Amino acid sequence: MHITIRLAGYGGYGVVTASRILGLAFTQQGYHTLQTESHGAAARGGSCTADLTASSNPIFELGFDRPDILAALTASAFLKCCSISPDLSSNILIIESDLLSNPSIQSTLADIKQEGVTQIFKSDLSQVAEELEHVRYLGVASLGAITKVDDRIEIRFLEETIQNDVKLGQFAKENLRALHRGAELVTPY
Repeated sequence: MHITIRLAGYGGYGVVTASRILGLAFTQQGYHTLQTESHGAAARGGSCTADLTASSNPIFELGFDRPDILAALTASAFLKCCSISPDLSSNILIIESDLLSNPSIQSTLADIKQEGVTQIFKSDLSQVAEELEHVRYLGVASLGAITKVDDRIEIRFLEETIQNDVKLGQFAKENLRALHRGAELVTPY
């Protein structure tokens, strides 16, 4: 097994934390993992991506051009990851529903659909931020969406990682709720 995943949003959305949790969950399943992150000018509110590779074999490549799965939580993240060339988007694309009214995004999605190689899903993950009263849960909610559209990661490993993670501490309960709500709020586009 070999899988590449890119989570893209803003700093403060929990993108890097979610990628770390996902990497630990894949490690629990016996896979090799490599996680990298890229922050914009500001840690909070700036552009942020986190990439993860998980594989049955040792990983020697630091990055990738086309992730197997892309979860785009903001318009700028989506356009940055997909507008250069639709064939670089991903095999599975999860896009926040709020972004679908943006004309640039609609145009890029039309190009991606025409290519016919990307499965596109929409998510209402912003509901999770509203319910839990903070955007920091969007990253973990996107992990729930990923488990719904791809069966290579079992949700129980994510649950265990969240419950045992020292950094999450007092927020474990909220992150578990975000994880499950994320799985509930994703549908085909």
